[in-house]
Amino acid sequence: MFVSLLIMVVPTALLVVAILLVRHHLAPTGGFLDRMPAAGDIFGAAGTGLAVVLGFVIFLSFGSYQTAREDSGMEAVAVQQQYDVAGFFDPSVRDALQAETICYGRAVIDQEWPAMAAGRTSSAVQLWVDRMNTSVQQVPVHNQRDQAALSHWFDESAARQDGRRGRLAEASALVPGYLWAVLVLLVLAVLGFLLLFADPEAGGLGQGVMMGSIALTVFASLALIWTLDRPFNDRGAAISSSRMRVTVLAMSGEFGSGLDGLPCDAHGTPH
Repeated sequence: MFVSLLIMVVPTALLVVAILLVRHHLAPTGGFLDRMPAAGDIFGAAGTGLAVVLGFVIFLSFGSYQTAREDSGMEAVAVQQQYDVAGFFDPSVRDALQAETICYGRAVIDQEWPAMAAGRTSSAVQLWVDRMNTSVQQVPVHNQRDQAALSHWFDESAARQDGRRGRLAEASALVPGYLWAVLVLLVLAVLGFLLLFADPEAGGLGQGVMMGSIALTVFASLALIWTLDRPFNDRGAAISSSRMRVTVLAMSGEFGSGLDGLPCDAHGTPH
């Protein structure tokens, strides 16, 4: 969050100082563009182009951010549903599946969530996925009720996998380095062109406010893109694991065999 504020405030302050220095020391009377009647139209066209590109990238980044939130929520709901469905299974496998579901949630919260900030996954989470897949193969099917419960389990397992897959996909940066370079060049071009309007005969306060308002708008847009581009990084709008935490707390409160019997510690690491 602090870095996001720096992206907005520091460059804006530097550009305000720059236009005041240019106005005082370099700019001729009437400004550099005094004899260019079309200068305002040129700046308007350049500014509009920058606004369109920024708006498009913000739209894409926000879409990716929202998808990450939805996938995280879908995964948490699916985990809760799998825990509940496991309660209909034979006691010989019921407790094991419910315990492994709790451990999966713990590993997601304390291991995979921090790993996503660096674009990585957690081997512990995958371990519990494999264990659940192995355990569910031991579920005995005696009647249609058992078959329906098993079918529901696999449906929720697919939903959980889709949620996790989408969450991990959105953890990587959406905006490539090339596009960041294009955005920076466009910003420099537009703000550099704005410096040519510096006029020693115009009021310094007015020109400072003009440069500051435009620069702040542009750099706030860049900061917004930078924040939304990595939704699981602590850049001011990180998606928390609160939904999965609520799910794990609910499952832990319902687990009948006692939490001391879980095959993992409080962070989801297997014993």
